[in-house]
Amino acid sequence: MPRSLAIAIAAILVAVVGATPAAAHWYGAGMTQPNFTIRPYSYNSSWQGPMDRSLSNWNATPTPAYISKSSGSSSSVVATSYSDTWYGLYSSYGSYFQIKLNSRTISGDASNFSNFVTSVFVHELGHGLSLAHNDLTSIMNHGRNRNTLTTPQAHDNSDVNSYY
Repeated sequence: MPRSLAIAIAAILVAVVGATPAAAHWYGAGMTQPNFTIRPYSYNSSWQGPMDRSLSNWNATPTPAYISKSSGSSSSVVATSYSDTWYGLYSSYGSYFQIKLNSRTISGDASNFSNFVTSVFVHELGHGLSLAHNDLTSIMNHGRNRNTLTTPQAHDNSDVNSYY
Protein backbone atom coordinates (compact mmCIF):
# COMPACT_ATOMS: atom_id res chain seq x y z
CA MET A 1 0.00 0.00 0.00
CA PRO A 2 1.43 3.40 -0.90
CA ARG A 3 2.50 5.55 2.05
CA SER A 4 0.12 8.38 1.12
CA LEU A 5 -2.85 5.99 1.08
CA ALA A 6 -1.88 4.58 4.51
CA ILE A 7 -1.65 8.10 5.95
CA ALA A 8 -5.03 9.02 4.46
CA ILE A 9 -6.66 5.88 5.94
CA ALA A 10 -5.10 6.59 9.35
CA ALA A 11 -6.39 10.17 9.26
CA ILE A 12 -9.90 8.98 8.41
CA LEU A 13 -9.85 6.43 11.24
CA VAL A 14 -8.75 9.08 13.74
CA ALA A 15 -11.50 11.42 12.54
CA VAL A 16 -14.20 8.73 12.66
CA VAL A 17 -13.16 6.81 15.77
CA GLY A 18 -11.50 9.63 17.66
CA ALA A 19 -8.09 9.78 19.19
CA THR A 20 -7.50 8.73 22.75
CA PRO A 21 -5.83 11.59 24.59
CA ALA A 22 -2.28 10.62 25.47
CA ALA A 23 -2.71 11.89 29.03
CA ALA A 24 -6.08 10.24 29.71
CA HIS A 25 -6.33 8.08 32.82
CA TRP A 26 -9.36 5.81 32.64
CA TYR A 27 -10.66 3.32 35.16
CA GLY A 28 -12.35 0.25 33.74
CA ALA A 29 -15.04 -0.11 36.40
CA GLY A 30 -16.77 3.28 36.20
CA MET A 31 -20.39 3.93 35.30
CA THR A 32 -21.40 3.75 31.63
CA GLN A 33 -22.98 7.21 31.81
CA PRO A 34 -21.72 10.41 33.47
CA ASN A 35 -25.13 10.95 35.08
CA PHE A 36 -25.83 8.57 37.93
CA THR A 37 -27.49 8.43 41.31
CA ILE A 38 -26.45 7.42 44.78
CA ARG A 39 -28.77 6.36 47.57
CA PRO A 40 -29.43 9.21 50.05
CA TYR A 41 -27.16 9.10 53.08
CA SER A 42 -27.65 10.59 56.51
CA TYR A 43 -24.75 11.46 58.76
CA ASN A 44 -24.10 14.11 61.37
CA SER A 45 -23.40 17.62 60.13
CA SER A 46 -19.61 17.23 60.21
CA TRP A 47 -19.96 14.53 57.51
CA GLN A 48 -23.19 15.45 55.71
CA GLY A 49 -22.08 18.90 54.49
CA PRO A 50 -18.73 17.76 53.06
CA MET A 51 -20.34 14.73 51.43
CA ASP A 52 -23.07 16.86 49.82
CA ARG A 53 -20.39 19.33 48.68
CA SER A 54 -18.63 16.45 46.92
CA LEU A 55 -21.63 15.88 44.67
CA SER A 56 -21.92 19.63 44.06
CA ASN A 57 -18.23 19.87 43.20
CA TRP A 58 -18.63 17.34 40.39
CA ASN A 59 -21.94 18.81 39.23
CA ALA A 60 -20.33 22.27 38.91
CA THR A 61 -17.63 21.06 36.49
CA PRO A 62 -17.68 21.84 32.75
CA THR A 63 -18.37 18.15 32.07
CA PRO A 64 -21.51 16.07 31.52
CA ALA A 65 -21.14 14.71 35.08
CA TYR A 66 -24.27 14.97 37.18
CA ILE A 67 -24.54 12.98 40.39
CA SER A 68 -27.76 13.10 42.39
CA LYS A 69 -29.42 11.27 45.25
CA SER A 70 -32.28 8.86 44.67
CA SER A 71 -33.91 6.47 47.09
CA GLY A 72 -34.21 3.98 44.23
CA SER A 73 -30.47 3.91 43.56
CA SER A 74 -28.52 0.72 44.09
CA SER A 75 -25.29 2.72 44.51
CA SER A 76 -24.39 3.72 48.05
CA VAL A 77 -21.85 5.34 50.34
CA VAL A 78 -20.97 4.18 53.84
CA ALA A 79 -18.87 6.20 56.27
CA THR A 80 -17.67 4.20 59.24
CA SER A 81 -14.49 3.01 60.93
CA TYR A 82 -12.52 0.31 59.12
CA SER A 83 -9.30 -1.27 60.36
CA ASP A 84 -7.69 -0.87 56.92
CA THR A 85 -5.33 2.02 56.09
CA TRP A 86 -7.21 3.53 53.13
CA TYR A 87 -9.32 6.71 53.27
CA GLY A 88 -11.89 5.74 50.67
CA LEU A 89 -12.68 2.67 48.62
CA TYR A 90 -14.72 2.41 45.42
CA SER A 91 -16.15 -1.01 44.53
CA SER A 92 -18.01 -1.58 41.27
CA TYR A 93 -20.73 -4.16 40.82
CA GLY A 94 -21.48 -3.56 37.14
CA SER A 95 -24.47 -1.24 37.07
CA TYR A 96 -23.95 0.12 40.59
CA PHE A 97 -21.18 0.82 43.10
CA GLN A 98 -20.44 1.19 46.78
CA ILE A 99 -18.11 3.79 48.23
CA LYS A 100 -16.67 3.30 51.69
CA LEU A 101 -15.23 6.24 53.63
CA ASN A 102 -12.92 5.25 56.47
CA SER A 103 -13.73 7.53 59.41
CA ARG A 104 -10.78 6.16 61.40
CA THR A 105 -8.07 7.17 58.93
CA ILE A 106 -9.79 10.38 57.83
CA SER A 107 -10.22 11.60 61.41
CA GLY A 108 -6.68 10.57 62.28
CA ASP A 109 -4.98 12.38 59.39
CA ALA A 110 -7.17 15.42 58.65
CA SER A 111 -6.08 18.87 59.72
CA ASN A 112 -9.16 20.26 57.93
CA PHE A 113 -11.80 17.56 58.46
CA SER A 114 -14.44 19.04 56.15
CA ASN A 115 -12.02 19.43 53.24
CA PHE A 116 -10.52 16.00 53.82
CA VAL A 117 -13.93 14.28 53.66
CA THR A 118 -14.85 16.26 50.55
CA SER A 119 -11.55 15.43 48.84
CA VAL A 120 -11.85 11.71 49.56
CA PHE A 121 -15.47 11.49 48.41
CA VAL A 122 -14.87 13.59 45.25
CA HIS A 123 -11.96 11.25 44.45
CA GLU A 124 -14.07 8.11 44.91
CA LEU A 125 -16.88 9.58 42.80
CA GLY A 126 -14.20 10.17 40.17
CA HIS A 127 -13.79 6.40 39.95
CA GLY A 128 -17.55 6.26 39.30
CA LEU A 129 -16.88 8.67 36.42
CA SER A 130 -14.33 6.18 35.04
CA LEU A 131 -11.24 8.07 36.23
CA ALA A 132 -8.10 6.24 37.36
CA HIS A 133 -5.29 7.39 39.62
CA ASN A 134 -2.62 9.64 38.15
CA ASP A 135 0.42 11.65 39.25
CA LEU A 136 -0.78 15.06 38.00
CA THR A 137 -2.41 18.03 39.72
CA SER A 138 -5.66 16.15 40.00
CA ILE A 139 -8.32 15.01 42.45
CA MET A 140 -7.35 11.52 41.24
CA ASN A 141 -3.74 11.90 42.40
CA HIS A 142 -3.36 9.53 45.34
CA GLY A 143 -0.71 11.80 46.88
CA ARG A 144 -2.76 15.04 46.70
CA ASN A 145 -3.19 17.23 49.76
CA ARG A 146 -6.64 16.16 50.94
CA ASN A 147 -6.81 19.08 53.36
CA THR A 148 -6.78 21.60 50.50
CA LEU A 149 -7.63 19.95 47.16
CA THR A 150 -11.39 19.37 47.13
CA THR A 151 -12.51 19.93 43.55
CA PRO A 152 -11.93 18.19 40.24
CA GLN A 153 -9.04 19.86 38.41
CA ALA A 154 -8.59 20.66 34.71
CA HIS A 155 -7.09 17.24 33.98
CA ASP A 156 -10.01 15.48 35.72
CA ASN A 157 -12.52 17.49 33.70
CA SER A 158 -10.63 16.76 30.50
CA ASP A 159 -10.60 13.04 31.22
CA VAL A 160 -14.36 12.99 31.95
CA ASN A 161 -15.07 14.96 28.76
CA SER A 162 -12.82 12.63 26.74
CA TYR A 163 -14.43 9.51 28.17
CA TYR A 164 -18.06 10.54 27.87
